[in-house]
Amino acid sequence: MKHKKIIAFLLALLLAVTAIASASCGDSKQDGQKQDEQKNDGAEDSSEAADNADDKTRYNPNFEPVDMGGYVFKFATRDDDAYYHPYPVHTRDLISETETGDLINDAVYRRNTALEEKYNCKFEMDTFLEGSGETQANAIVERSVKAGDKSYDLLMTHMMYGIDSATKGVFYDIAAFPNIDTKKPYWNLGANEGCSIGNRLYMGLSDLSFSTNENLYCIFFNKQLMKDYGVEDPYELVKTDRWTFDKFAELIKSGTADLNGDGKMDDKDRYGYICTAAVQFLWAGGGHMMKKDENDIPVLDLINPKTLDIYDKTYDIMNSENSYSKELWWFTGDTVGMFANSLGVFYGNQLCRVNELRNTEFDFGIVPFPKYESAQERYYAYVDGHASMMSIPLMLPNPEWTGIIIEELSYLSYKDILPVYYDVVLNVKLVRDEESVEMLKILFDSKVFDPAYVMSSGLTGLWVNTIAQQKRDFISAYEKQEASDLRAMQKKIDAILAIE
Repeated sequence: MKHKKIIAFLLALLLAVTAIASASCGDSKQDGQKQDEQKNDGAEDSSEAADNADDKTRYNPNFEPVDMGGYVFKFATRDDDAYYHPYPVHTRDLISETETGDLINDAVYRRNTALEEKYNCKFEMDTFLEGSGETQANAIVERSVKAGDKSYDLLMTHMMYGIDSATKGVFYDIAAFPNIDTKKPYWNLGANEGCSIGNRLYMGLSDLSFSTNENLYCIFFNKQLMKDYGVEDPYELVKTDRWTFDKFAELIKSGTADLNGDGKMDDKDRYGYICTAAVQFLWAGGGHMMKKDENDIPVLDLINPKTLDIYDKTYDIMNSENSYSKELWWFTGDTVGMFANSLGVFYGNQLCRVNELRNTEFDFGIVPFPKYESAQERYYAYVDGHASMMSIPLMLPNPEWTGIIIEELSYLSYKDILPVYYDVVLNVKLVRDEESVEMLKILFDSKVFDPAYVMSSGLTGLWVNTIAQQKRDFISAYEKQEASDLRAMQKKIDAILAIE
């Protein structure tokens, strides 16, 4: 019965999540007003979603069959380096050579086969070393465009490096590309507005890249340790809007222990919180580094009373004796192994890390990062730059065909693959209780994109490193870097606006 409830909830979750626009950094107001308006536009009532599972067909682009004469549609993407992730996050969304019995693989195979038959086309994919700095695919695309050659129809790029390539004038504007409608629900409105500059979109996101959901940051918790230490239920705190920075700082005081009794705290001991990159608290608290002006131009907006208070609260959490904070910068240290070995009550990281927790002996739960305060309108989760964003390289022989295929891939992923993804990956592989399914709905509804982060601003590193170096005075550190960082970002903005 419990399993059936979860499946029913997932059906409701799927339509509610995919039919809405995620939070936008296009105007990152701290009260979340614009993001909430975007989130609600076009959303279906979740109570009716289960009865309307077939209603997605109304978003069918309804292209007439076109004989493309065997046209080869080529993807360029990073490979799947096991050092970063033990599952095919960069390739599974795009290509499947044959049906294997794996439900996601087979759904991708059926999607692509249907399009190959409808349009007499073929799909191919080239992968490039992720461990080479994640820019190899971008570099090859840039060289190809400058040489006047058609190499790829779609580049799946790291968020930050995609913008760097865009400044070189090698991509089409997705918002103006033939046969693509970025206002359809299978295009992520928040991401697309967050990545636009001057109303030009050279890097976007649709449901074709469904694995992007696993690049959201969340907090895991060990249910057994919660019970052992009498910690309040995070699920109930989230539901009642009491899941805040202050409450979290209070809860992580439970569980910290020098397990081996050697008088020092290290990775062999237990903590209330095992930490990852500190910057996620900025966006979770409704803060931002940049916002957009009336012309869709990013404007620096980091130093203000709320942001500084978020910094202080983050500093206190990350540098608390109850936090193991070696991994202040993404993949440093085996923090996921520590959590898997019951050395942390709470653990913050990307959702994809759950793939490494499947075999834990204890049950765990998943919640979003806490709010700045109870009055905050909603929860926020930033999408890590590692996510696969979409860019269309110049020099295509037939942009109309490429647009048709991208739009069809996005729609069919929305209609046919996401139900499998939510059901199989979240219910069977990742989620261990019905409450976590509900939390994942909140998490997926909470995507936020900050132009400063998208443009690979040094401000992200400044926030992290200043906390890591235990410097309470963020303003002084910021003032030393502000001018150079602003020049670097303005250079990118000017380059985008100069593209004809």
